[in-house]
Amino acid sequence: MSADIGELSGLGLLTWVYRPGLVDRVVAACGRGEQRRRLLPARLVVYFVLALALFSPAPYLEVMRHLVEGLRGQGLLGEWHIPAKSSLFRARQRLGSEPLRVLFATTVKPMGTEATPGCFWRG
Repeated sequence: MSADIGELSGLGLLTWVYRPGLVDRVVAACGRGEQRRRLLPARLVVYFVLALALFSPAPYLEVMRHLVEGLRGQGLLGEWHIPAKSSLFRARQRLGSEPLRVLFATTVKPMGTEATPGCFWRG
């Protein structure tokens, strides 16, 4: 992994920006919740897709490893193991794009105010 990727804290950073409760509500509102217990629950897949955007040049498995490495270090993964690349593809397909669109629409807001110099073009 490149130095840039290693500097970020994986799942901790994403759960700070997008709280788990919010992600769960969005997934449920979009009808993408699990019907059964899965190796890749919808919440984890949402965070995985967000991490793919952050680490776009990195391979799938490397992104997932980075995403969960903090949990493994804290002993929170138990017997869980990183699934095969094909499982990650299928999980992304199951999730679809709607939960990510809704999550974005729910959380997007301008970072500056009208008082921030150069923030708004032509007012």
